[in-house]
Amino acid sequence: AEAPRCSSGTASALGGAAPIGAASAAASASGRTCIFEVVARPTAVVRTEPQLGARMLTKKGWGARFFCGEVTVNGWLRLSHEPGWLLADLRGIGGQWEVAKPVGKDAGVELDVPGYQPQGLCCLEVCLPEGVDVWDAPDGGSSASPDPQRRRPGELLFARARDFGGWLRLQGEDGWVCACPVVASCSLVVPSKDEDVHRKSRDSSISPLRLRRARHRDWWSLSDVWAAARRSRIGGALTAEEVAKLKEFERCALNASDSLLESCALLGGVNGLVADGLITEEDLLEPEVRWRQQLFASILRRMAKKDPWLAPHLEPSQRPPPLPAEAGEEEEEGSSSSSEGEQDREHVQPEEEAESREDRHQRHMATPTERCCALCGAAVFRPQVCSQCRQVRYCGRDCQRGHWALHRRECRKASPAEVVAGQ
Repeated sequence: AEAPRCSSGTASALGGAAPIGAASAAASASGRTCIFEVVARPTAVVRTEPQLGARMLTKKGWGARFFCGEVTVNGWLRLSHEPGWLLADLRGIGGQWEVAKPVGKDAGVELDVPGYQPQGLCCLEVCLPEGVDVWDAPDGGSSASPDPQRRRPGELLFARARDFGGWLRLQGEDGWVCACPVVASCSLVVPSKDEDVHRKSRDSSISPLRLRRARHRDWWSLSDVWAAARRSRIGGALTAEEVAKLKEFERCALNASDSLLESCALLGGVNGLVADGLITEEDLLEPEVRWRQQLFASILRRMAKKDPWLAPHLEPSQRPPPLPAEAGEEEEEGSSSSSEGEQDREHVQPEEEAESREDRHQRHMATPTERCCALCGAAVFRPQVCSQCRQVRYCGRDCQRGHWALHRRECRKASPAEVVAGQ
């Protein structure tokens, strides 16, 4: 059935402490479904829960079609009219990729949280000046539903799943939020023919939420902190001062994480972080972005446990094992591509990692060698490398710009062998 779009002025929020089955039932009751077809050969596995370690319920053969009423932000499809979850894309696990895709009139369906979120959770910030409402069910629930809870501008919401009608299921609090753009009237300043300025009113579409990139933040631990703060208040209503304090918590944890890593680079490795219990040696076997998120999570939890406001209400959530991410999907927040002119002048990109899990572990535990900035000589934990010759490393763009006048004379495109060596 084709899903009606939400036309109310509510915005999207995050959370969802309710059991996943209860939330799924609410989505199913709203009648929003999409038809999917199995494209993997020979079969696709349907599991009891949206995680690879869950028990298998059944299998669906190639070409089988089914109705889906809800999709997690990391690609699990909840089957409608029958129990179970099916992963739409295995992302290279066992040599398999796409498993199921929408068909027919649903082939071009767009979701309000686009893309794949590797952590299985996404973070959004409320943008509407009037805030957004959190309801107990999609479409505002039934007539017997309680009044919605308002989330003020600037608050962070955490979503784990979405339906096909523009609603997000929340993590950290029971409820749903509408992510559909809101039509609002805005006033524009337009110069007239005689160069006088007059105002012109027109309708425009405003997104109620802003999707944030993770960078090196762990969304699950951050959602636990925001959930603890809301549990301490009736109705989960936070003041503007409390919202500012929670965001300062996040900034402090991120700055502390970066400072610790800079110190480790100078001291010769991350042994101190392992000894202090902030990360484990097993964490270092994972890609760097993930163990840095774990470092952020450990620091944030320690800060929250020492805070008299948050500590009594802090309840760590059960997070599913992460799925693999494709290249470029876990980029840093706020990163943007340079213009063509800048790319011609400064061929800088983060140094790529092509080693095995064991080699990666040894590299992080060992003393860094040949990881000094070519201009200032500072030891760099994760240097940037010239993307053209891949032989010179820098601590950042400022040093690369300062060194370019000298380096441009000898910089040349690297050969395939040099590319491998530069990695």
